[in-house]
Amino acid sequence: MTSQARTSRGFRFSGRRLAEDTATYVVLSVVLLIMMTPILWLILTSIRPLVEIASTRLILIPRRLVLDNYLAVFRDYEMAAYLQNTLIVCGGVIATNMVIGPPAAYAMSRYSFRGEKAVLFGLVFMRMIPLVAVILPLFIIFSTLRLLNSYAALIIAHTAFKLPVTIWLLRAFIADLPRELDDSARVDGASPLGVIVRIVIPLIKPGLAATAVLAFLATWNDLLVTLVLSNTIKTEMVALGLTKFVLEYGVAWGPLTAAGVLMFIPTVVFVFIAERYLVRGLTMGAVKE
Repeated sequence: MTSQARTSRGFRFSGRRLAEDTATYVVLSVVLLIMMTPILWLILTSIRPLVEIASTRLILIPRRLVLDNYLAVFRDYEMAAYLQNTLIVCGGVIATNMVIGPPAAYAMSRYSFRGEKAVLFGLVFMRMIPLVAVILPLFIIFSTLRLLNSYAALIIAHTAFKLPVTIWLLRAFIADLPRELDDSARVDGASPLGVIVRIVIPLIKPGLAATAVLAFLATWNDLLVTLVLSNTIKTEMVALGLTKFVLEYGVAWGPLTAAGVLMFIPTVVFVFIAERYLVRGLTMGAVKE
């Protein structure tokens, strides 16, 4: 009887667990569907002919697939230039963050100095300042330096807001590394820079990937900085380029949706490439022994 009772309880537990798992997957599937619907609709609209886009009837599946919208994006709206400019600026921002961030984070993690707390507070405070509050001073500064409509202005402005986050996050990663590694490297004759390059950076690759992805996404999707600091096709970024599809007499929905698809493809590719390190970077430190 005891064995039968245990078996019965086991079946009830398994059935309850199965029901809970099923309910969880159903809820997650519904949430995923809701989140993916706008993206799927964007993609479907980008390959519809103009007649279907302008139709007052709801047409879920395009009756005919066309690439005219994508051709128009490059032929009539210079989308290639916007994408190129954005990739250059994002590359510059990531490179600057990866060069300045690790040494600064290492110094703040390993050394104590007067005003250390003030510096940490400054990093947090800089991140809390809304960009719109300082964009006018940035415009005046870059105008005085004759850097408007240049990649340098866009890279410096974006780096000024992304670097505090990079330093703050990398500081936490470096703080988890044993100091004995630094001491061993110094015994072998490594300089402080050598310790950072040979010991620290290889061990915080997940953190570097996480901060690089965050910097890339924030820069790629930015509109305000390029709107204020650039007014030429030579430096305008893709987010500002999307506004060009709002015409005087209406919106070019077909090319606009095609441009939207082209805008999010690089972000998906970048995150996919860095996925292995990104997941480790975002979860590192979550579990402590």
